[in-house]
Amino acid sequence: MALGSVSVSSQDNGNGDFTSVEGQFLYIGAAGKNAGTVQYIDQTTDLDNVLGIPASKLKTAIENARNNAGTNWTAIAMPRSAAGEWSTTFEQAMANNFVCEAVVVTDPVTTQAVLDDMNAAVTSAENQYGRYLHWFAVTDVMDSSAQAWDDFIEAFETLQNGVAAPALSLVPEVFSGWLGTYCGRLCHEDQSLADTPMRVASGAIVGLSSLPADKDGIVFNMSHAKALNDARGTVPQVYADYDGIYCSDGMTLAAEASDFSVIENCRVTNVVKREVRILAIKKVGNRELNSTPISVAAHETYFMRPMIDRSKSLVSNGIYKPGDVKPPQDGDVTITWPTRTKVEFGLLIRPYNCPKAIAATVALELSNEV
Repeated sequence: MALGSVSVSSQDNGNGDFTSVEGQFLYIGAAGKNAGTVQYIDQTTDLDNVLGIPASKLKTAIENARNNAGTNWTAIAMPRSAAGEWSTTFEQAMANNFVCEAVVVTDPVTTQAVLDDMNAAVTSAENQYGRYLHWFAVTDVMDSSAQAWDDFIEAFETLQNGVAAPALSLVPEVFSGWLGTYCGRLCHEDQSLADTPMRVASGAIVGLSSLPADKDGIVFNMSHAKALNDARGTVPQVYADYDGIYCSDGMTLAAEASDFSVIENCRVTNVVKREVRILAIKKVGNRELNSTPISVAAHETYFMRPMIDRSKSLVSNGIYKPGDVKPPQDGDVTITWPTRTKVEFGLLIRPYNCPKAIAATVALELSNEV
């Protein structure tokens, strides 16, 4: 007769929370203090203490970012002693597993070769570490004492022309701190990953009530904004007879007709890629994932989890606020087995429509009613 025994074990189904990197950006650039160190910054940080009292592009960008971000905003800064040292710093950040959604280099870019290097760096991070990042680069600030807007626009058009880099945004520095202003807006709690930075309901940009003028005294206007935006730049914009300065669409250097020409599509896709990668790692060598119909059906639901989580909507005070994406449908996850040991799956993300150009028609009804 067998002896009685009891065995109890636990099972990890991968239902825990994912590490959240969304909204935390890594800032790299020259500063007057703490070169070669890592500084963790929030709304209470004394920037003069950690980045130095002298003005620097890094400190200006971070100051503008936190002014335009929310209460819980945080960032990582890696100050350098001189401009142009971003490459080694970024490699150090990746080797030390720094958690961030995006990289912001505050040293101005003046040649396409630097843009190519930045594109190669963000691509390498994906290939080597499985990290899905977005990269923000910036031009020299508009020199109002020596430049006309035509000169500034022409230089920007030349710099970005021909570059195809969906994970890279080149920001025209229309005024000192515009890069940080834009990045901070992307990290505000009122602005989701799926929101365009032009969303007016998120409020006007903070820290600027009038747009700058060029050497001829011409104030930056919507014709200048359109020219830069057409050249894939993100710019400040205004609405006639409406107070405040706002933001244009968040552009990237993706090629024509790309799905990833706007920042919100990049951010939503990246967060799903990050989370699906973790779910996939948990299934390596696990025979529960196999080619039988019951396993395929179960794992279609398993790998849908990031889209399900991102599709949760909210009704607040009678106002419907959609999730980042639409709820997934049957067939949005497909699983195939090319060989006995290799499995491939595809995911379809469905973003909501977004009104970026609104047209209204007003008509009269002039019938002779009784």
